[in-house]
Amino acid sequence: MSPVFAIALNTFRETVRDRVLYAFFVFACSITVLGILLGSLSVGQDIRIIEDIGLAVIAIIGGIISVFAGTNLVYKELERRTIYVIFTKPVSSWQFICGKYLGLVGCIFVVVLAMGLFLLGLIWMVEPSHHVAQVPLLGASLGLVFLELLFVLALATFFSTFSNPIMSVVFTISLWFIGHLGGSLLDLSKMSTNAAVQQLLSSLYWCLPDLAQLTRIRSVLMYGREPSQEIIIYMLAYVFAYIFFLLGLASTVNERREFP
Repeated sequence: MSPVFAIALNTFRETVRDRVLYAFFVFACSITVLGILLGSLSVGQDIRIIEDIGLAVIAIIGGIISVFAGTNLVYKELERRTIYVIFTKPVSSWQFICGKYLGLVGCIFVVVLAMGLFLLGLIWMVEPSHHVAQVPLLGASLGLVFLELLFVLALATFFSTFSNPIMSVVFTISLWFIGHLGGSLLDLSKMSTNAAVQQLLSSLYWCLPDLAQLTRIRSVLMYGREPSQEIIIYMLAYVFAYIFFLLGLASTVNERREFP
């Protein structure tokens, strides 16, 4: 068994057993049920409201789990002193980071899949005839949510290698939030009459991650339209490039870190 797979499997088992995940899952299910109640207030819009609320809750809860699981990646190993045992074996820094990341990815996948099936069940309960038609669209939307969570998890993993859990949470949530406001920076740069401000805002836009495009693609899908393949391929390449870059940085920082 390769070190990466062994670490990933152990991380997956530990994270899945964490009671916090089940608490978040129950909370997400409870919030999603509210979609039925809110949908009943809007004639003919109940399915759309359930879908919007359900996907938003899955993205938020999945993001919270990714943040807190990822930011504790190195801290838990230090606290339990298991990291010393790991590095006494032939395990490199990149294998440790990749193994931990892949284990958390598996856990996030299970959580998103479970919430997605629950949401699909709600749609079937409200309108069975709408159920079959929504499976492909809902599946594609959940895939985009999962793609965003992969980025959030990589971001949290990177910060966990050089910062304490509290600061890692602050940094990760801040960049996650800013990532959904990138378009606003570009709009502000176009509205500004100051050349220096325009250059600054434009530079920030290109340096910071742009996650708002994923939300826009999800909206297009839930309206029953298919986004262009070029946009899908671009976003896949964009997000995975960020993920590989962040994991590479995390491996480098972790390798140079001096463990007390």
